[in-house]
Amino acid sequence: GVLSRASADNFAVLARDQAAKRYQLKDLGPSLEYNFLFFNQNDLGGKNLPQVAAKQQWFGDLGFRRAVSRAIDREGIARLVYRGRAVPLWGNVSPGNHLWMNTSIPRSPRSVSEARSILKASGFSWRPDGTLVDRQGRPVAFTIVTSSTSAQRTEMATLIQADLKELGMNVQVVPLEFRALVDRVFQTFDYDASILGLGGGDADPNGEMNVWLSSGSNHLWRLGQKTPATAWEAEVDRLMEKQLITLDYRERKRLFDRVQVIVAEQLPFIFLAAPHVLVGARADLGNFQPAVLDHYTLWNVERLFFAERGLKPARYTERSAVERGLQP
Repeated sequence: GVLSRASADNFAVLARDQAAKRYQLKDLGPSLEYNFLFFNQNDLGGKNLPQVAAKQQWFGDLGFRRAVSRAIDREGIARLVYRGRAVPLWGNVSPGNHLWMNTSIPRSPRSVSEARSILKASGFSWRPDGTLVDRQGRPVAFTIVTSSTSAQRTEMATLIQADLKELGMNVQVVPLEFRALVDRVFQTFDYDASILGLGGGDADPNGEMNVWLSSGSNHLWRLGQKTPATAWEAEVDRLMEKQLITLDYRERKRLFDRVQVIVAEQLPFIFLAAPHVLVGARADLGNFQPAVLDHYTLWNVERLFFAERGLKPARYTERSAVERGLQP
């Protein structure tokens, strides 16, 4: 009788029959999940991947990553992939996480002309046919691997493919079985770029330690670092470790705000969108009060009940989900 998380497409189908089949559907707004594009900047020593290594000169170029970011139509992703039930992202904290989001992060709109200017400043140029080439005259071409079981992330990759074509980049989308994708990203490093999603479990920054620490197991763009590879990663390490032992919320917020600024500037992840939390239940389920933290629908399971036929379901009013601290 409870639907814990629906896709935008399924939610739209259910909404058409909501009255006739007596559902109660709720769009809770942005989730804590963030989807992102990232490039392979791993140390490939001993991996025998010359084709990937040759492209890492681009991937490690901040100008290249900034140009890609400026060329991506995030609003289009939210509208087309999620049927409008998502928000575009420029940082790692979604608007669903009110306590920790740094609202000062710039939300630069898509601009192909700005992206082309950034590429030109980084030494890229264009052939007469519009193909983008680097300083050595090599055409810019790479693949984006996605999970074949995630239609939404594959669709995002296809939209990004079209966006980057306007910059003269030749991008191919390669859907892989999920275990094969994980193996490439975490073990063999045999990939150029990928789209994945993180977040959704905990609103607190401590849940992201394994992402932002340079030694973290989900530090996806450059895994297995014994020491930080860059000065900005070293600064993020220091900030994340300091906020971990800081008790005052305002000071922790200041430290994590700085992390968000660094990440938005350095773009190890190019953030795309945060889908809404879409849930539903039978119309006669009482005390149905879903929240944006997992478990979205069953956090108050001990108070859920089905009303007797002909009676409207009651609503528990002692404390709401927000007052319980379940929705930041």
